[in-house]
Amino acid sequence: MSKISIIIPHYNSAEMVCKLFESIPEDDRIQTIVVDDNSTEDISAINEYIRANEGKRDILLLKNDTGVKGAGSARNVGLDQAKGDWLLFADSDDYFTEGWLDRVSKYLNSEYDMVYFVPTSIDLTTGEVSSRHRMYAELVTKYYKKPSDKGLAELKYCFCTPWSKLIRKSIVDENNIRFDQVMASNDIMAITKCAFNSKKVAADLGVIYCVTRGGASLTSKKNKDNFWARIDVFIRRYCYVRENETKKMFKYAHLDRYALGKLVDVVLEGWGLKTFLAIVGMYRIEHIKIWDVGLFNPFVLGHKAMIELSWWWDIKKRRRK
Repeated sequence: MSKISIIIPHYNSAEMVCKLFESIPEDDRIQTIVVDDNSTEDISAINEYIRANEGKRDILLLKNDTGVKGAGSARNVGLDQAKGDWLLFADSDDYFTEGWLDRVSKYLNSEYDMVYFVPTSIDLTTGEVSSRHRMYAELVTKYYKKPSDKGLAELKYCFCTPWSKLIRKSIVDENNIRFDQVMASNDIMAITKCAFNSKKVAADLGVIYCVTRGGASLTSKKNKDNFWARIDVFIRRYCYVRENETKKMFKYAHLDRYALGKLVDVVLEGWGLKTFLAIVGMYRIEHIKIWDVGLFNPFVLGHKAMIELSWWWDIKKRRRK
């Protein structure tokens, strides 16, 4: 019987993670691993939940004892204890959607290495649908409806969050893949490597995961240190894909557009000309381009700009609240 290990990094969100537990069915095939990243708040609710569900749910509570704080370190602790044939990742303030296990189960005995599902998202304050999932949903839908090398490259290298995808654990083990021990974008390189090493990939229009936006995540915080960490990770991702993939697949991944997007972020956040030029200099050293011919298409450029601006505006609204 194929099993699934669900790995959840946690920090100061015991109430939310218990709600996440409730979205995980009682099933012998599921191992749930929550790794506390040395919370400073009371997490007794998690222990109480585990005791109340003893014998009904396989939930393991671990502590990030690596000495390096962050979700990346916590996820690595979880990976070391994962017993499943398959991996799912979740953030402690998100949840799985109704019926997700039925959608996932049909792939447990398949030959696929990774299966991408359509995510959704919600603003916890307003209860309204957020923009956070939109780009990823489009990538999955595009490849599902019309499989192609171009769609596959975009799916693999532009959908780099750990959630809303089923990953064969042997891909992680055999390639010694671990999450970066950094405070921002710790998941990007690990998922990029999983994608590259996955030879059989599927896309499914079923929605299995809801990512929330509530103002506390790193994606909504204006923090220059975190921004520089993201720049460093992006450069490493760009170079990894360029060096390992075929020229055609690298071209189809459109990472040049993401390089340009980082510079646009500098302008939108008001980081200043010095920061802008510093990033341009880093790009030059690594021979990173910031434009591709596809952006000469006004429809492509307009659509890309609309997604990026809606994401940024969503974050701005969260900051004000």
